[in-house]
Amino acid sequence: MTLLSSRSSRPDGQKADHLARIAIVGRGFTGIMTAIALFKRVDHPFHLVMFDPRAKIDISEGISQPASTVLTSRVRDLSVDPALPDDFRRWLERDDTWRDRLTSDPAGLEHAFVPGEIFSSYVYKRFSEALTDRPDVVVQFGSDAITAIGRHPAGGYSVFAGAEQPTRFDAVFLATGYGLRETSDVALADAAQSAVVIGSGIHAVDRALGLLADSRISHVTLISESGFLPQSHAPAAVGSVVTDQPVPKTLRGAFRYLREAARRADVEGSGWQGVMNGFRSRARDLWTGLAPEERARFKRHVKAVYDSHRNRLPPEHYQRLHHAIASGAIAVRKGKVNCIATNGVLFSAPTGPEVLPADLTIDCRLRPSGTDSPPVRSLIVAGLATRDELDIGIVVDECGRTRANPSHGVFAMGPLGLGSLPDIDLVPQIVQQSHEAASVVGNLIGEATQAVSVRGGFQSRHAGRTNDDCII
Repeated sequence: MTLLSSRSSRPDGQKADHLARIAIVGRGFTGIMTAIALFKRVDHPFHLVMFDPRAKIDISEGISQPASTVLTSRVRDLSVDPALPDDFRRWLERDDTWRDRLTSDPAGLEHAFVPGEIFSSYVYKRFSEALTDRPDVVVQFGSDAITAIGRHPAGGYSVFAGAEQPTRFDAVFLATGYGLRETSDVALADAAQSAVVIGSGIHAVDRALGLLADSRISHVTLISESGFLPQSHAPAAVGSVVTDQPVPKTLRGAFRYLREAARRADVEGSGWQGVMNGFRSRARDLWTGLAPEERARFKRHVKAVYDSHRNRLPPEHYQRLHHAIASGAIAVRKGKVNCIATNGVLFSAPTGPEVLPADLTIDCRLRPSGTDSPPVRSLIVAGLATRDELDIGIVVDECGRTRANPSHGVFAMGPLGLGSLPDIDLVPQIVQQSHEAASVVGNLIGEATQAVSVRGGFQSRHAGRTNDDCII
């Protein structure tokens, strides 16, 4: 979706210089969701600038999947408003464009899985509506890459974009998902017959199945460093199964508890998915109580199998994957890729180094969540953020603040906080976090507005503003 509008939403009788200023770095799903939450939760006028070097809004960015894939959350769990959990389902039922494209699910629409492009259209629609409802908010889209974020001498935060002078903001949201990435679309040559897909998550499986759907590709080798592939959702949605038995406080004890509970559920016929959902509801408390060495042990030995059970494939995709494996169309190899060449890959298998020739290679490994990017490095140098001890992401609280300070206005949203908040890379969790963060910022702006009113009005503190691409 390319930004073409030049309509101004500048509030009458006010100048943008006199408004509280908020920056969002990233215009993928996490960034757009943060903007929606700000429109809904911040009662006072403000000036929002959304930075991203790409002109296109890619709502799939930040949920680790391209927009063409089927989402791994059911319709009933996809809503941009926690207060309206069935909003997405109702939108689907009313929208003729999408309703007729959906296959009927025996368990009902709320249990269905839908293509990412449908959810993207819904999110963009709600973004447009939320913006229209806020004529008192100025929204700008900047195309310069953010090079640094620091403290501003007059208070608040400086955002450096391109060669321009830094701009002062009252709050800054890093919403880059897994980092500002280039597109992963790959042109398929006419002569291509075999392919290598690197990775073992949802994205890798989706790309492998997509390649096989093209008649030119007859065989795909899926290289998984851990050897684990995503498990399947239950046929119909299951809730969280939580017992009265407390979860042990150690990593070994917690996963022994989880395995035993899942074994009992399988024997009883209720399935392990509900047990995993219940365990995930307790995971944050468990993670907070683990010693640093136990967290490191989790990353080394447990994370891969845990991820394969928490971020699951829709049943239809799971069946397609294993049918392709059984037929030989997909070969799964365990190993670490050392080098990618134009005609294949060099990887370390358990038996030693191997060369796998291929006409096409697609790298679907999740990159680190941007902790080495210039904006994050500058935040750390400025003392505004801290890497977690496993270098998974940035230390954050429940609402994404990078410091446990009520007046702190820097937030790292979604996957950037995975080292502190398990499951924060899933859509429902990102939605909840965005609204909590927006409420915090709303309170900060409200307190600042009251303080300024006592002094007789806002002061113009925004010298050196950048000229952003467009105002809508």
